[in-house]
Amino acid sequence: MTNLQKVISGPLNTPSRVARLLLQSLVRGNNEVPNIYARNVSEALYVGLMLLKDRGVWQTSRSGRVIEYPTPVMTIYEKPEERVLFYPSRDANPFFHLFESFWMLGGRNDLEYVSQFNKRMADFSDNGKTLNGAYGHRWREYFGRDQLNLLVEHLKANPDSRRAVLQMWSPYDLENIVDDPFCKDVPCNTQVYFKVRKGQLQMTVSCRSNDIIWGTYGANAVHFSVLQEYIAAKLNLPMGSYYHLSDSYHAYQGVYEKTLDVLDQKNTGDTLWYDSYLGWNKGMHYSPEPMFTNPEKADQDIHNFLVAPFRTPHWHNIFFEETAVPMLRAWKSYKKKDYDLALKQMQGTTALDWRKAGIEWLERRREKWASEKK
Repeated sequence: MTNLQKVISGPLNTPSRVARLLLQSLVRGNNEVPNIYARNVSEALYVGLMLLKDRGVWQTSRSGRVIEYPTPVMTIYEKPEERVLFYPSRDANPFFHLFESFWMLGGRNDLEYVSQFNKRMADFSDNGKTLNGAYGHRWREYFGRDQLNLLVEHLKANPDSRRAVLQMWSPYDLENIVDDPFCKDVPCNTQVYFKVRKGQLQMTVSCRSNDIIWGTYGANAVHFSVLQEYIAAKLNLPMGSYYHLSDSYHAYQGVYEKTLDVLDQKNTGDTLWYDSYLGWNKGMHYSPEPMFTNPEKADQDIHNFLVAPFRTPHWHNIFFEETAVPMLRAWKSYKKKDYDLALKQMQGTTALDWRKAGIEWLERRREKWASEKK
């Protein structure tokens, strides 16, 4: 009996919702492409880990040993706006995920800004100053045009269109890897497709190579759902489903083995222990706050947040004033090792999902820092 079959037919402490997800995602043969139907990123990661554990094949790669699913995998998010991960073993950095999303929408490719939230970003720069594969720069600058503005203009005029394609891969990328097989940064996600159906903006992301822990169900789930929310707001439409097709669906050995304990945690009813979107926690429902309530001024707020976050007198989109800026203040305090102030500043954020994730991330680091001081 496989791991998937054990979970589906097994003990009562397996929540029925997860069992249904696994049944929907189960494939009969290794040549079939599985669809992971998930409410949000937390559910998707749970199922993805189970798929790799059950049918993954160990491979070598230029970055180390990986476990890879034998075929491409499609992940379908029912509620892509539920983008924040909470469970401790993954230890997702909510500050980095949120601020990098705005850096992308700002069309940036500079290493200086984004590396202050994640020093490992420098490992992907070929010149120590910029990131060649930076998605936002490719959306808005790299090809000599602002693709996001063009997409919005096109879909406003042609809501039934099947031509709304956002390009990230360039023929120059293929030339770069031929000339230098060890170049550090070409885009992993290559295209995004948008279409309006049933009055909602649907999005499909195509990815050539997806580390499911750091990429698919980490940074990608945040960055691309924020992009979807941005475009939807510009079109005055609600977000629809988000489809993410991963050609190489894999995880690196060390991180994969550390994250597997997620599958052994107890669950209660239909609510996964790590998914605070699926119920009430201490009397609080962690529903997402909209980011772009004034979409016409979104680009102005994004620019101001990136260049003058503490000197901007007025924010047009309340998410920046009530969540993004307090989170940035908390990050600055954390870097000074002032954990009490950082936690107090996180308590002041109004988006409960980001607040919860930020507080728990800071508390883990305060605990580690305190133990190292002893």
